[in-house]
Amino acid sequence: MNIIQSLTNPKIKKLIKLRDDKKLIETENMFFIEGINLVNEALKNNLVSEIFTLIENLHHINHIDEKVFVINEQIANKLSLTKNNQGIFATCKIETKPFNPNKNVLLLDNIQDPGNMGTMLRSAISFDFTNVIASKNSVSFFNEKVIRSTQGTIFKSHIKNVDLKDKIFELKKENYIIIGTVLNEKSLAIKELKILPESKIALLVGNEGQGISEVLKPLVDINVVITMSNEVESLNVAIAASILMHKIKDSK
Repeated sequence: MNIIQSLTNPKIKKLIKLRDDKKLIETENMFFIEGINLVNEALKNNLVSEIFTLIENLHHINHIDEKVFVINEQIANKLSLTKNNQGIFATCKIETKPFNPNKNVLLLDNIQDPGNMGTMLRSAISFDFTNVIASKNSVSFFNEKVIRSTQGTIFKSHIKNVDLKDKIFELKKENYIIIGTVLNEKSLAIKELKILPESKIALLVGNEGQGISEVLKPLVDINVVITMSNEVESLNVAIAASILMHKIKDSK
């Protein structure tokens, strides 16, 4: 166990940069997390590199060793991005679970809002969409707000950024059915969607404002529309994706 008392300590300065700088996350292959639950989940998955914590949080950490640094409240307040600062932070290695061919796939096209990304990752684990694959222009999986929104489920997923067009062709070769959310004359109402138990499903959802990219629309096998009250024009993408994932899981 070590003690850090200054904001100018090199480790603290680097930690702040890691929290805020997407490029540093990529070059260091590390990311920043905050909060007792997230740190515990990362510890369970052997992803933690270093922990920075107020002394009163030490009882939350199973093994106190050289990778644990005790910090003061001034540093904790500087590091925290939340209203309810718990005073515990960590750096984690970027690793992901292997692709699980026995689980469904969630495909995210140009998702920009970190809260939406995090919510969909959380729902994906809940509804057996263990594989979550995003376009390269989507918000980073390792954005601090994304990670916080997942409540730790990000550590249980296969996550990857790829060229989605290439990935969809690859999934089709593996006999995945691509389900999308484009409204056209062939779209099915959600209640009409029937999924065979043995079917392999990849659900494609698009950007918050523009929907699924034009280049990907022709690759969709089945488009599904969520029927709603006339009082509502549209649903948030994370809510819509969660409803569809639940329906697909329930239909098998």
